[in-house]
Amino acid sequence: MRYRATADNTAEEAALASGEFFLPAVDLMMPLVQARSIMAGVRLGLFEALGREDRTAPEVAAERLLDAACVELVLRVLVCAGYVRRNGRRYGLTPLARETMLRNGPRSMCGLAEFNYIQWDMISRLEEVVRHGRGLDFHTTSPGDDSWASYQRAMLEFARFEGPLAAPLVPVRPGASKLLDIGGSHGLIGAMICRRYPGLRSEVLDLPQAVEHGRKLAREAGIDDVVTHRAGNALLDDLGRDHDVILLANVAHHFSPEQNLDLARRARASLTPGGTFAIWETEQPGQDAESDIVGDAFALFFRVMSTSRAYEVEEYVGWLEAAGYVDNQALRPPMGPGMVLVAGRKPV
Repeated sequence: MRYRATADNTAEEAALASGEFFLPAVDLMMPLVQARSIMAGVRLGLFEALGREDRTAPEVAAERLLDAACVELVLRVLVCAGYVRRNGRRYGLTPLARETMLRNGPRSMCGLAEFNYIQWDMISRLEEVVRHGRGLDFHTTSPGDDSWASYQRAMLEFARFEGPLAAPLVPVRPGASKLLDIGGSHGLIGAMICRRYPGLRSEVLDLPQAVEHGRKLAREAGIDDVVTHRAGNALLDDLGRDHDVILLANVAHHFSPEQNLDLARRARASLTPGGTFAIWETEQPGQDAESDIVGDAFALFFRVMSTSRAYEVEEYVGWLEAAGYVDNQALRPPMGPGMVLVAGRKPV
């Protein structure tokens, strides 16, 4: 997958094909302005102001106490981005924006838009990380409770998309009743697995600052009937016993290879015979693989944000093999490019 400039008309097609169009100016400026305009559209309430009816920029500005000329400029960029449509001087929401950029939208990504202000600061330190190779370790250096609140909501929003992809791939034996969701925050992916298997219940084990917000998000999502929370540190605390499924979703990239292998071994000890250990993760493309903006950009971002990195699928499978799991498999959902579900079973 690529993220690139595309032509809207024959003149632009000719300009791009000529090789004389100054593409670096577009690459350096336009994604920057587009991303920030989407963020501003959420934070300043521009999408909400257009949620009821089409309006002019001065009408939106008057309601939100903003500068009309600047609102017009932002809305025009959002038209280019595909989130706003224009009819003369009036603007309205596209189906994409109505679904994702309203706070009560069915697939709202407003939490991610807010968390992007924190991620914006993190990615600004890319050069620093590249120079010395040490990530920022957001989980221990985050600026405060507000950042954790937006972080957990953003993760819930990602899970609304990822859960339906991951849940059907996790092997669960008949009669399973206990699922441990390590680092699961809100617990939505674990809950989606439970919904597929009546009688299965999930316990989230996560850091105290995550659990504080995760419980609230679980209630909000209507999954607290199948999800409970326990504050702790999965790298240090006892995982418990007799779990039928242990899920590690979007967490392994925060741990070192040694920590992941140790966790896989401890998870095996806490599973019932025949129980499943499942890792849902970003798959870092191998060095000989084609570059891919999804896998490679996530891998780079996790390297900046955390103290570890994303891993190649062979590494995930290797931990399971070294930890003594059997029937190990790696499954890639067709609608989730760059993601992989790696699962193994504790021998009976």
